[in-house]
Amino acid sequence: MSPRQQSPFSFEYVLLGIIYQHPIHGYELFKEVSQLEGIALIWKVKQSQLYALLDKLEIEGYIQSTLISNEARPTRKQYCLTEAGLASFLAWVQTPVKHGRDIRQDFLARLYFAQRLGKDAVTLLLEQQKEVCQTWRDGVNLRLKSLVDSHSFDRLIYEYRLKQMDATLSWLDDCWEILEKTWQISQFQGPD
Repeated sequence: MSPRQQSPFSFEYVLLGIIYQHPIHGYELFKEVSQLEGIALIWKVKQSQLYALLDKLEIEGYIQSTLISNEARPTRKQYCLTEAGLASFLAWVQTPVKHGRDIRQDFLARLYFAQRLGKDAVTLLLEQQKEVCQTWRDGVNLRLKSLVDSHSFDRLIYEYRLKQMDATLSWLDDCWEILEKTWQISQFQGPD
């Protein structure tokens, strides 16, 4: 019996997303992750960690490497996605996060790559995430209403969570408006 294949964790999906865009060498991948608009603001990785993650992703069958020889440079590995890597990455991008704490990094990374897949991918992700957040909000609101003691510390916590969910839902609406303006601007600029 083969061991169960473990799904990548969030940053590994970021790597799969960059490799999805184009085959890439390890050092180029490190530079891109370190400088990528948006991603570099929420994810940091050391070069040694990145190579360890690439080895892990290759062992698990999400990426494959090819040795590229060049007379001017040492032989380097170029990485590309496998079918399993592509399927896993696309499923990740199209799935909302399951916990509010994951909005800050995981959801933002998904949204970043959903933009690259197009307007439909963004729309689907934002709509699904709003539904999940609304469910979270409804659950917190029910717990708040079920409290007997109006001065309990639990009330403060539930009030905080409720306001946090309201802010997240409002921010998700703002995301759509901001991205839609970006698409309208790029549509008028046309190809370079």
